[in-house]
This record gives sequence, structure tokens and C-alpha cells, in this order.
Amino acid sequence: MKESSKSIVTTMSPDSFWESINILAYQLICLQKDKCIVTFYDVTPADREQKLCPDFSYTIELKNSHIVLNANQDESSKSYNWLVNTLLPQLIKWGSETTNHKTKSKLCNESLSLVSQTKYYEKYNDLKLKYGKEMVKIWPECTDASKFVYEDVAIATYLLLLWEQDGTTTKKSFVDLGCGNGLLVYILTKEGHIGLGIDVRKRNIWDMYPSNVILKEKTITPSDTSIFPDMDWIIGNHSDELTPWIPVITAKSSYKCNFFLLPCCAFRFDGSKYQRKNSYKSQYNDYLDHITQLCKDCGFKIDTDRLKIPSTKRICIVSRDRIYPENEFEEYCNKIDDIIIKDSSNTSQDKNMENDFKARESQEKVRNCTQIDKNVIDSIVDCISKYLLEGCSDSESSWSIGRTAELTELVQLIPKDQLSILKSECGGIQTLLKNNHNIFEVKSGKVSLRYPKTINEVGSNPKKRKLKHKTIKVQQKPCWFYNNHPQGCPLTDMDCSFLHVKT
Repeated sequence: MKESSKSIVTTMSPDSFWESINILAYQLICLQKDKCIVTFYDVTPADREQKLCPDFSYTIELKNSHIVLNANQDESSKSYNWLVNTLLPQLIKWGSETTNHKTKSKLCNESLSLVSQTKYYEKYNDLKLKYGKEMVKIWPECTDASKFVYEDVAIATYLLLLWEQDGTTTKKSFVDLGCGNGLLVYILTKEGHIGLGIDVRKRNIWDMYPSNVILKEKTITPSDTSIFPDMDWIIGNHSDELTPWIPVITAKSSYKCNFFLLPCCAFRFDGSKYQRKNSYKSQYNDYLDHITQLCKDCGFKIDTDRLKIPSTKRICIVSRDRIYPENEFEEYCNKIDDIIIKDSSNTSQDKNMENDFKARESQEKVRNCTQIDKNVIDSIVDCISKYLLEGCSDSESSWSIGRTAELTELVQLIPKDQLSILKSECGGIQTLLKNNHNIFEVKSGKVSLRYPKTINEVGSNPKKRKLKHKTIKVQQKPCWFYNNHPQGCPLTDMDCSFLHVKT
């Protein structure tokens, strides 16, 4: 085969769990770089039925600046329509996207470049069946089980393969800082490695793990006493405020200690938000550059890789070794103290790591607009409702629901002091309006008043019907429309799901 050509055999698997290995599909992909042609062949054994990819051959060609799809198949087939209506438009979209060198990340352009992809998919499938299915079933957290479970399965797969590469059978010791749900610690422990997870807040799922899965509820304050000299690896998986501290803690723990870091939210050493330095790059890419340079400044030889996880922030940084000999360990530890001072927003020359870090509170603040002063909420509701009802009078023959307005339009109506309160809440004005869903309807960035619901409509709500053990409460609170709409409530006292009483 010519050097300009390349063949790849890929294994495909469904998103759901496999009843048997026979559901796997196999494709042979032939890439002819000199001709800009890719040919796909279905090479799944004949005795295995598969519906994961087209069962016919097809080619994709770049010709005269056009993407050309060729397939010898009935145009009415489902697979052919998928190629034409889904794959082809997506390829065109990718091809037309800007690739300005100033904005494109140079860190990592290939997925799973540090591990064998064949081994990765084999092990991922194994761990997904071994731990994923049951974990999704019993997931007690409010978060999306499918996303978080399979993401941690993927990260565990990656780490296990990474740790196998040193050629020894020795199990690794590790600490996961900011371990969250603890699932990554659970999988790594079950696979024979020895470690623990630390987080400022305990999760409900922790009580469901076996006793040999060590998870500690503890405020992590970086200091010279918060190092781990006996650990082989420090893990920072979406570790937020601890992200810049992971290479520092690793560097000070021991000369042989390494780290796996998956940056997410951008923070500085003192816990303040990182401010982008390069306006040509996204906040995420600029922060990746910053953290990568920090790792190098701490004396690490590093690699970057793109993980296969359901997240837009999937670039990881892995340390492999040091750039300096072991006899310079203490000297580099002192250099790191100077790096912390330089990078922190604190101008103090205090070299104590502990004094420079603002730890996350153990109790998560409720920021869904429910803790805002009631007078502020009432004022905003009154302001917006009056705007939506402008021009509406009680003399009109038919009941009016008022106008529809853009969220951006309504923001201009709110006083600055009240707007500043909303900005500290998740979702801001949109969340506040949705909390008052008996009054407002928010859809696609537009707001209008909601037509009042009858008692029958509330009782027939499919979401309410699922709560069979709970009594559906109606006519317990005063009707907002009865008291505030110029025409009153359009429903009768008997029909309205709220009370028609003057307040």
C-alpha cells in the first residue's frame, strides 16, 4: 500500500448496553490521501446482524472544493437517507467552519493519542457492562446518570490503560482531589488499585459503595501539610478551584508522583476566576494554555490528549516525568512558591500556600432565585406584568393575555440594584420568571402571561399523575390574575385552580 493511503478497521457499538457481543459492527476504512477519497466497507461477519452502520460500501470524496458522496444503494433505504441527510450536511458544516490559526487550539488535535484505541474500546465496553448498567439504575443523585456514569467509566478506562504502560503489574496508589460522586474512585478501586477520594461535600451515593472504597469529606486546603508523598498519582477530574493546584501538589508530594488533570472551570490559585489573556482564543483554550505552561513551570514533562467523554471540555493533561534531576527537587519546590505568588491576584509576598487559597464552602448555596427577598421578587413580577399588560383595560370585550416580549427587552425594565441581585443567581431573570410559572410562560427567549389553568387541567398533568402518592393541591393560594389583571381572571371561581379572594 502506498504511503499516501491508509486502512483502518473500526469496531462500532450501540449507545445502549449489548445483550451479546454479536451486536458489534465492523468497518474497514480506506483513506487515499493523495486522491482525497475515503471508502467505507462493512466487514461485519455475515452471521452477525447489525444496524449500527450502513451495510453497503460508500465513498466520500473532496473534488473541486465539493464534498461528493457515492453509494451504490437504493435511495429509499434508511441508511442511504442517513448518509445524505445527516452525515453529508455535518461534513459540509465542519468543512466550512473557520480554522483561524489564532483561535485554533494547538494543544491536542487527536483523540486517545496516548493509549491504544483498540484496547481502549475493548476495556471501555467491558467496564461499561461491568459497572455502568447497574450504577445508572441505582443512581441517587439529581444529576444526569447516563452522562456522569459513562463519563467516569471512560476516564477510568483511560487511566487504567495509561497505568499499564509502565510495563509493570504493580498496582498504582492514587488520590482523587475533588472526587464528587466518587464513581471514578470506586471503579479504580474495584480494578485493584489503591487510593482514596476527597471532596468538600459528601454525596448521597457514597453510602452505596463498599467499605473498601475510601471517600473522605474534607476541605482541601493546599499547603505543605496537604501533600501526598506515598501516592503515585494525583487526579484532578473537573476539580474547579483546585485545578491550578494539582500540578503544585503533585510536584511537592514527591519526585516520582505524577498527575492526571482534566481542566474545566477556569480558576486562579486564590480561587478567583481566571481572566482570559488572549482575546483571539476562547476562555477554555486560553486557560488550557495557561495551565499547560504552569505544569511545565512546575518542572513536569507533560502530554495532552483528547478524551472520548460526553463533555465539550475533554482535553486532559498528563505528567510523565520531570525535566530536572532528582537532586534538584527541593530547589524546584522553592521555585513553585514564587510561581504561586506571581500567578495569584493577591499581591502579598506570603509564600504559604494555605493563605493564598479560598476553599469552596461545604454547603452549596441555593442560587435558583428562591432565596431572594420576597419584596424584590414581587417588585420584579409587578414591573414585568404591567409592561406585558400595557394597553389592556377592563372595557375590552374579550379577555386579553397581553403582549409577548423578549427577555432582553424585559431586562431593561428592572432597576440596577435588583438586576445585580439577579445576576448572582443561576439563570437570572429567566429562572425567576419560571419560578412564577402560574403567571408567566417563558419559551425560546420570549415571555408572555400564561392563561390560567383549570382544576381539571392541573389534575390531568402527566407530570403530576406520576406522583400518585401525593395529593395534588388546588385552590390553596390566591389567584394572581383575579387580583392583578385589569380584566380579572377569565375562569370562574369553581374552575380556577387558584382561590378567587382579594389580597
